[in-house]
This record gives sequence, structure tokens and C-alpha cells, in this order.
Amino acid sequence: MICLLTAVCSLAAMAAEPAPLPPHEASYEVLRHGKKVGELTVSLEQLDNGVWHYRSDTHATAWWVRALNMSAEEAAHFTWRGDRIVMLTYHHAQHAPANNRYFQHRTDWDAGTTEVRTEKGTQIIELVDNMVDPLSLRLQLAVNLADESRRRDTQEFTLLDRDEVKQKQYTFDGEETLELPAGCFETVRIRRIENPGSDKHNLSWHASDFHWMPVRILRQEDGKDKLDIRLLSTDLPLDGC
Repeated sequence: MICLLTAVCSLAAMAAEPAPLPPHEASYEVLRHGKKVGELTVSLEQLDNGVWHYRSDTHATAWWVRALNMSAEEAAHFTWRGDRIVMLTYHHAQHAPANNRYFQHRTDWDAGTTEVRTEKGTQIIELVDNMVDPLSLRLQLAVNLADESRRRDTQEFTLLDRDEVKQKQYTFDGEETLELPAGCFETVRIRRIENPGSDKHNLSWHASDFHWMPVRILRQEDGKDKLDIRLLSTDLPLDGC
């Protein structure tokens, strides 16, 4: 993998401190309206050039979803600057009948811009400090939650979502013991702050046992569970409750 940004890649190669999150693999079950429809696998690894690669793949397990040949994949390259992610590239592809969508970007921090491509075309968007893509936001939130002094604070992110720059906020919503396929977890529940009047709710549960990465993600609409993602397994050691 060729370094996309010499200064950032040099920073990664020269970094003496360990990364805030360990390399790992994990799998989740995906439930839609309470029924399992697929599985999601994630992997985080450091490449030989010091750049980190985070990948997420979703594949169908329900026969009717497999028959429609539906799948999704995401991948991000980034480096760490202390406890902050510096994004480099991002790719998202969603495959469904008559609805194939993709979004990718490639940053140029020297120029202060990123080239964004979607199925609708290409455009240049200005970068801002600490900007994250949808995939690296998940990791950055985990790192923020690892700081006990910040855990109950509202977390604010500048998100590059397709060809739009959005401000997203996540806030502490309580503590909860969860029994999941991967085991028992003492968790902190985080709620995404939605626009006034929205009927959507996005919750995630994070455990110190899993380095504050999500062990469960729940999306609700009109008070009903729409998408429920639960940790099945990981190669990281888990202590349980």
C-alpha cells in the first residue's frame, strides 16, 4: 500500500507509543425487526508502512436476503496522531437489486482537501481538523470513551458522510449489563443526538472488556427495533461480567 501522505505516514512509522486500540478481528450478528438476516465481520490491522486499515463486511445469512444478493462493505485507512485518528481513505459499497451505491474519498492533507466520489460524480471537499468518516468515527468514539473523565460528556464529531459534512453528537445514556452471544458485558450506553422531531433512535453499548468498542448497536424507528447488531465473537481476550 503506497503512502498517500508522506508527513502522516512518516509520523505513523516513527510513532513510539502503542496505538490506542489493538489490532483485532470480530464478528457480529445482524437482526432486522428481531430476526437474524446476516453477519458482520470487522478487522483492524496495521500495515507494514505504519498505516492502519479497518474493514467491515456484511453478508446475508437469511435465504431471502441471499437470494437478492445483498451485501455491504466498508474500509478505511488512517493513522494515529496521539489519540486522534487522521483519516486517509474511505470506501463504502452497498449492493442490492437496482440500488448499488458507493462512496469513497482520498485525502490530501497538504492541500487541505479530499476528493469524494459517489455514483453521482466527483467533487472536492475541504478538510477540517479531526474530521472522521463513518467507519473511523466508531473507533474514535471508543478511544474517547476510554478516558473516564470524558465518558459522560457529549462527544462531538465532524463527519464526512458521502458528499456532505455533518456535525454529529453522542451522549452518555446510562450503564447496563448485557448478555450477548459473545458473553456478558458491563457496558456504557451511548445515544446519538438526533434532530428535533426525529422518530429515529441510535444506541450503542460499549464495554471496557472490548476496549470500549461497541458490543451492540441498535437502530430504532417509530419506537420499534429496526436493526440490531450484537457481538458474536472476537480474537481479543474477554473477561466477562
